[in-house]
Amino acid sequence: SASAGGGAAEEDESPSMGLLLSIVDIHLLRPHYNGQHILHPTVLYKLLDDESRIVPDIRRLYTLGKRVNGGIDLLRTAFGQYGRERGLEVVRGGGGGSSASPSGPSKAESKDAKLKIIPNLLSCKSHLEDLQIRAFGGDESFAKAVSNVLEEVCNAGSDGRGDDDGDGGRRVAELLAKYVDLRFKNAKAGGTTAPSASASAAAVLARTESTGSASSAAMVGLAGTTESEMEIFQTAVLSLFRHIHSKDVFEAFYKRDLAKRLLLNKSVSLDAERALVSKLKAECGGGYTAKMEGMFKDVELSRDVMTNYAAHLQGLAEDERAKVGNVEMDVQILTTGYWPVYPQYPNLTLPPGVVEHKKRFETYYGAKYQGRRIAWQHALGNCIVRANFPKISAPRDLVVSLCQAVVLQCFNLEEDDDAQTERGLTIKEVMTKSGLDDRGEAERVLQSLSLGREGTRVLLKYDRESAKEEISSKKPRKSRRAVGEHDIFKFNTAFTSNQRRIRIPNMQMKETAEERSKTHEAVSRDRLYLIDATVVRIMKARKTLEHRALMGETMAQLKFPASSSDIKKRIESLIEREYMERAEGDRSRYNYLA
Repeated sequence: SASAGGGAAEEDESPSMGLLLSIVDIHLLRPHYNGQHILHPTVLYKLLDDESRIVPDIRRLYTLGKRVNGGIDLLRTAFGQYGRERGLEVVRGGGGGSSASPSGPSKAESKDAKLKIIPNLLSCKSHLEDLQIRAFGGDESFAKAVSNVLEEVCNAGSDGRGDDDGDGGRRVAELLAKYVDLRFKNAKAGGTTAPSASASAAAVLARTESTGSASSAAMVGLAGTTESEMEIFQTAVLSLFRHIHSKDVFEAFYKRDLAKRLLLNKSVSLDAERALVSKLKAECGGGYTAKMEGMFKDVELSRDVMTNYAAHLQGLAEDERAKVGNVEMDVQILTTGYWPVYPQYPNLTLPPGVVEHKKRFETYYGAKYQGRRIAWQHALGNCIVRANFPKISAPRDLVVSLCQAVVLQCFNLEEDDDAQTERGLTIKEVMTKSGLDDRGEAERVLQSLSLGREGTRVLLKYDRESAKEEISSKKPRKSRRAVGEHDIFKFNTAFTSNQRRIRIPNMQMKETAEERSKTHEAVSRDRLYLIDATVVRIMKARKTLEHRALMGETMAQLKFPASSSDIKKRIESLIEREYMERAEGDRSRYNYLA
């Protein structure tokens, strides 16, 4: 009957389907599920790049892999290679990769490309993790593949080579620190609070050689970003930080940038700063963040000290308070050892009001904290200077660094030597009058005051090839960037601006190539000391040890990438300094010398 026939058809359907699938697997799927066909980069990479195909196409590819013997292993290997290539493309992006012009990228292009490396690397990481969760069903083996990819990419050099031949993560560590600095500064809304326009202000930095207790201060609220957004940002940063081997490089650059943000009040939030430092402490231990935490304590202590100092000034007689005039001063007390080392300019010719404030603060601080020595650091001082220009009816407030303010004093037309000032000053004359004896800093200050963006050029620069060459009374043509011995600088009497407060960028605040190089050199120097300490510690505990065992234990204990040649050099150095010696009769064994 018809009903009986129908039942027979249903019974045959399942075996027939199984046979059909088996034929498909044997003749279509298995021969093509490999690196020469379906998993070939030209086919697979386009598929993995397309986020719209994560579900169902890439998920279907993963499911089909389970039906092939070793298929998941092949897919995981291809996926890892895909992630590695995409990640290395990002890392090479700031180095002027293959698409760069023969003459190389311009400075602006190179800088912009470098700024994009960390955001692009985070996007790449997010995409790989999305594939692992949505397409590969959260397979742990694929999660490990993602981790291995990030480990290799984060520790590759600008040429894309891995940790063994690359830079051990130095480049990515530095860029990650700069990325954090940029986010913490640019997320701020509204700028800093400035003193009233009725008074000039000067900020002078101080450094003391002993620590002091700090009371907890009220935290600054988040500005321009929500707490959840900041938490997401910090979590993303830490997710890359964990894979970086050169964590000491990140620490060095992050600490320098953190110091500038705190001293110049350019941080988005003290809350956010402390939160990230706490996360770094949880990752690397208290020793890693001890100096950073000390910076926060100094900032809190300085706030309390200045509050008490202001109350002290109010208690003085009116004639005593009049000696400092209308100049306000804020001092940051910095503990030696916590903060980066800044250049000192002990011979600066400070304004009289600042000098009086400085003397009074030294007397007050010396009486309150006996036994502490103050060494003034002017490199990061900043001021608001009241300036009058002939073409502007009302005075303008110039927001400048302390060195810029001291140089501007040299062009004050109320000085006794008006004739020399009106004639103009050479860089040597400026250095003599200002007391700024660092030629490089003097050049940067004069360039920032005369060659900055439109609306900030309060000085004019006239290029001269010799001292006898006359300068034109007309506005000079576009000047060369370099400052020559005979170049003349004059006060810009034709200066105009509609802004009441004019911020003149300080070139010294921008990290120079020399400063960056010195930071890397300091890290390399500290690594040598750490290798020495590690070898001595091992030998002191073991007393005698073979060369291969000593090398292995040293590499295992070091927290940064070190080559075997570096360790061998330090062992030879320790032998020369008689910390250890080679065993008699066995040159491959070392003995510890007490």
